[in-house]
This record gives sequence, structure tokens and C-alpha cells, in this order.
Amino acid sequence: MVIGNFALLAGLNPPALHRWYLGVYIDAFEWVELPNTLGMSQFADGGLLATKPYVSSAAYIDRMSDYCKGCAYDKKKRLGESACPFNALYWDFYQRNADKLKKNPRIGMAYQQLARMEASDLAQLQVRAAHLRQHLDTL
Repeated sequence: MVIGNFALLAGLNPPALHRWYLGVYIDAFEWVELPNTLGMSQFADGGLLATKPYVSSAAYIDRMSDYCKGCAYDKKKRLGESACPFNALYWDFYQRNADKLKKNPRIGMAYQQLARMEASDLAQLQVRAAHLRQHLDTL
């Protein structure tokens, strides 16, 4: 869940991610892994398998796992050097993909929240997300 989420938010190449999963996991079989990666995890099949992209911010990751315990990043912050990278990448993902996703009834709440954000905050989120995508190997 966390790897696929990060890969989608970071804009990684879905076929490359699929190949990586096959190489890393000894129990990965292509007939199972391919639709799970391209269809569900990366939403790269245009919504044929999943009805919405499976993305989340730090709040959901923290709620559903223990990955945030002891992390150097602040899961509650959206902006700043100490803010969790998932947060800026999450909001930027929805901003960048608004034309494709805004009318999806399953994710309307995300766009309602985006609409309430200050324009300056949205601009800062875009800048931060672009910086994060350019420096993925330093996170």
C-alpha cells in the first residue's frame, strides 16, 4: 500500500514499477501483480480495474499503520521542510489531475478540501511537491 501510494504520488513510471515488483518479490506472479500494479496501485489502466486512484496523505498512513512512529517528518504538516512528503505530494496529485478526476464522485471530498485552501498554500504545495519529485533519492 505505502510503496504503491508513494509511486503514484511521485509520478513514477507504472511499467517500471511493475517490473521492479516482479524483481523484488519472489512470490510475485505477473498474472496477479500486473493488474494489481497497473490497475489498482497506479491507476494506469484508466480506471478499468479500480474506480479511483488509491492515494493517501500521511494522516491515512498513520491511521492504518505504524509507519509514522519515529519518523523525522511531521505527519500533520502540509508545508515546510519538516512536513511529511506524502502530504504535499497528495494535494499536488489531486491538483495536477483535476481535469481527469474532479468529477469522480468517490473523491469529491478531496476536491472540496482543495477548493477551501488558500491559493498561496496551493502554490506552495505545488512547489514543494515538484521539489520532492526532483529529489526522491534524498527523502
